[in-house]
Amino acid sequence: MRAPSAGATGVIIETERLRMRAHRDDDLADLVALAGNWEIARWTGRIPHPYSETDGREWIARVQENHAAGQPRRFAIALKESDRLIGGVGLDGSTGDGSDEPALGYWLGQPYWGNGYGREAATAIIDYGFRTLGLKTIRAYTDPGNIASQKVLLHCGLKTLARSSCSRRPATGNIVRRYSASLRRSFGLATASSAAPPIRLAGQWSDRPGQPGEHGARAPAS
Repeated sequence: MRAPSAGATGVIIETERLRMRAHRDDDLADLVALAGNWEIARWTGRIPHPYSETDGREWIARVQENHAAGQPRRFAIALKESDRLIGGVGLDGSTGDGSDEPALGYWLGQPYWGNGYGREAATAIIDYGFRTLGLKTIRAYTDPGNIASQKVLLHCGLKTLARSSCSRRPATGNIVRRYSASLRRSFGLATASSAAPPIRLAGQWSDRPGQPGEHGARAPAS
């Protein structure tokens, strides 16, 4: 893996169809358009609504700083074929109970729903967390009404811990009481899929996610 540095591309994770990378400045228009959709914001605890260009610029800068510092936990999700932004994924989401345990969070722009991209991105970022960052457990926190997201998390090997009532600040800024599902996966637990697609991590190709392969290093796309 190539060590990220200030001004460098940062860590890149590639799957069969996706590229997880640092945000670029030219992602702004797509980021604002996709994240600004209420159908995205309503299921997240951090994306404001409406979502402005200022919000987008601040988030892009934050992710770029995260990559420049090394071992980033925040990524843009882009289509590998075009490198166009379609969402975001990271290991700095909310656990729902205030703990500091690493937590998976992700979102996909509505035009890209129904293609299995969420599952593909989540599988890769979980593997990155365990094998590269050395995490022992990863949590996720989801609204019980978000059935599609729960299916993705369960497919990725997370197991339901509990359903509990907790305060949540949705995109509107209001504080409400909602029931949440808390899930966790520990290192070494197999996913529901027995054959994960190969991924590339910062220029290295591997036959198994997170494991250096024998295909040689290739320069990450800019």
